[in-house]
Amino acid sequence: MRLSAPRAAHQREGHERFTLDAILHDEAAVLSLVDARDVRAQLWATAEHTAHLSADQARAVETIARSPWLVQPLTAPAGAGRTTSMRALRAARQRCYGRTLVLAPTGKAVDVALREGAGDDGYTIAKALQLLHANTFKLKPSTLVVVDEAAMVGTTDLRELLTTTTAAGVKTVLLGDQHQLAPVKARGGMFAQLCADLPWTQHLSEVWRMRNAEERSASVALRNGGPASVRRAIAWYRTHERLHCGGQITMAADALAAYQADTAAGKDTLLLCDTTEMADALNQRLHHDTISKDAQTITGARGHRIGVGDLILTRQNDGSIPLRNIDEPENENTPVRNGNRWCVTQINPDNNRLAARRLEDNTLAVFDGDYIREHITHGYAVTVHSAQGVTADTTHAVLGEKTTRALAYVAMTRGRHSSTAYLYQRAAEHEYVLRPGDAAHIPHRGTRQHAARLLRAIVAHDEQPMTALGVATANAHETLPASIHSMIDQKATALRRRHSEYQRWRPESAEVDSAAREARSRILGTDLSADYGLEM
Repeated sequence: MRLSAPRAAHQREGHERFTLDAILHDEAAVLSLVDARDVRAQLWATAEHTAHLSADQARAVETIARSPWLVQPLTAPAGAGRTTSMRALRAARQRCYGRTLVLAPTGKAVDVALREGAGDDGYTIAKALQLLHANTFKLKPSTLVVVDEAAMVGTTDLRELLTTTTAAGVKTVLLGDQHQLAPVKARGGMFAQLCADLPWTQHLSEVWRMRNAEERSASVALRNGGPASVRRAIAWYRTHERLHCGGQITMAADALAAYQADTAAGKDTLLLCDTTEMADALNQRLHHDTISKDAQTITGARGHRIGVGDLILTRQNDGSIPLRNIDEPENENTPVRNGNRWCVTQINPDNNRLAARRLEDNTLAVFDGDYIREHITHGYAVTVHSAQGVTADTTHAVLGEKTTRALAYVAMTRGRHSSTAYLYQRAAEHEYVLRPGDAAHIPHRGTRQHAARLLRAIVAHDEQPMTALGVATANAHETLPASIHSMIDQKATALRRRHSEYQRWRPESAEVDSAAREARSRILGTDLSADYGLEM
């Protein structure tokens, strides 16, 4: 089905946009589900719940808690404290004897959210849908569902999840950032669409992760700032030596040296790459620098040779692998996750087995056979996609000139103390020709001004995913099929209705909230406890 006007004579091939009925059905279904309301899902976040939050976070938590709408988006830049905010919402839910369920596209994101106190239980989106479809897991109205990294959830999965949660009368909070990375193997853009369409969407604006206040401002400009703020941000990165540029080999070597220096200084540091090929090359170099040539090794995925002392990355969730935590043996261990980093402590080449310690919690595991050959690689350097949601002291990112704005934004917001970009341009074919007397490689480094120009070009490469309806809305309506035209009109009508309903609800909610606070203060002045029970 056509979403754009026919290609004009002056336009290149690929200008026309088409979609499928199934895609439009998914999007229309999601947009119809988000209007669901249930006053029983309202919570009342008290001052005790929000005392540790900033004013920005407290406002968002209180509004989400008392809202009757069952689908609640919360968008925030990297490092704005989404998880911290959800701890307060979880406390409000627990006060009413309910539980908070955390869902996320990756198991690693679920584990981080649970470890930081954002929920009571958690599953990946895929696992939760599997359990719900099999009727082995039931949602109760007293449950609060929190979907972390919601911008990375595909439209079909989001439709299936919201169909179930709204039918059960369960409030679902969608946490994400539409300016970060999108789903890799699924259709994205729906989270951004909901943030734009739902007037009750909450926005966090203050960033807390970076220690430097100016760097926090620069990161927000890199995320979605206009031309003037982007210029100021890039100037800040340039003058504070956060931008370097040059040849691909030179930039990789410089990032590697900086990473090794930070590691030697005892810092928690990340080495990020825009491609898997670059990560493999840096990993191989670091492996050779770490492991002696005559040390025993075994072969992992993509031909990586792994020895004792290597950092490795597990790339497949597997709850069947036995684990033991040497620090807290009585606690239940989180399973092996895609994206976990480990240090190899022992290997057995004869049986193709290795023992490793997980870096984040000192959990021990033994891997063998097919899992090693298919799902374990070196873990020194990782792709930017693998690092979304990770925080470290410092970050060193090797990025090509074709990098997107979202990728650069994620890479430059991982570090608390510093995030540095090493930007390279791919050399033309004739530049690889060696002449007699040439060295094997001549390091090439550009100026800071050139690095700033490269980052400006990357920021201009803004490829945010859009829904099919979003693409159609941006085109002239008279060129669209009648069915698409009708869907756009229905969407516009729904937008007006939502804004009208939300504007009516806000003063009503404020009055109820004020009355509740007044009643609470009177109760606390009597012989009743803070939870409205008699003092014993």
